[in-house]
Amino acid sequence: MLRAFIFLAWVSLTSNLWGQSSAKRMKTPENQLLKVKQLDEFYDRFNANRLPNGQKAPDSLKLSAVRATYIEKLVNSEDNRWHKGPDRDRLKRFLQLVCDADNPLFINKFDDQIYSIASCGVEYFSTTNLADLLFRRKITNDVHQWILLGASDSFIEQFEQKIEQRGVVPNSHETNFLSLSNALRSGTPLRSYTDSTFRFDALSAFIFAVDSKLVKFNECERVTVFLTGIKGWVIKIESFTRESSNSGWLISDLIEIKEEPLSKIMFQNR
Repeated sequence: MLRAFIFLAWVSLTSNLWGQSSAKRMKTPENQLLKVKQLDEFYDRFNANRLPNGQKAPDSLKLSAVRATYIEKLVNSEDNRWHKGPDRDRLKRFLQLVCDADNPLFINKFDDQIYSIASCGVEYFSTTNLADLLFRRKITNDVHQWILLGASDSFIEQFEQKIEQRGVVPNSHETNFLSLSNALRSGTPLRSYTDSTFRFDALSAFIFAVDSKLVKFNECERVTVFLTGIKGWVIKIESFTRESSNSGWLISDLIEIKEEPLSKIMFQNR
């Protein structure tokens, strides 16, 4: 009888211990809970719609001061420039704008003012390079897709640089444009004979190079997202892989803009 009692007590004790250790194993670590694992999570937290655990956020989270603190947790805090100086001041201006009590601003994740730059490995004549492809979110009949909008890399950029403008001599038609042939053979760029209104189309050139197999397209290595739905600002978002709770999709830069072309700003700040 005593042996049976001891056995039952041992079973009860080991079951409780196993249950406690199992619960510890099953509990999600805080750093994993706070990590912004998907871009949709970023939108929901920025708009104070959901908590890090996925539950619906209470209305109190939308209060200006509380929401500002919540959004600040979506900034890459390991970048020290956000802690002081002009960048800290810029962050405060942004938070005051989007968390204004009378006119709070939110991100619409279903609009077409979201861009991304995919930095992809390419090979020009066996030389490895990194090309940046600019995409824009397009929505048609509730269907979302990324549309290719621009391209840039160090190889293409050389064709966008200004060069000495030239012209073919007026009587070249009498010699079958022999002077042009000689100039091109000597290395003179053909685009130097274009008018001042000529604008190099980097995307068309890149598409032609890839489709004609002049460029080998490899895998994309990094993605940067730009949100432009808040007037006067471009929000740059990148994915940070690390063990800390401040990881995943986070704000890496806040760019104040006026009238500059968005594509130029995004390529410059990629």
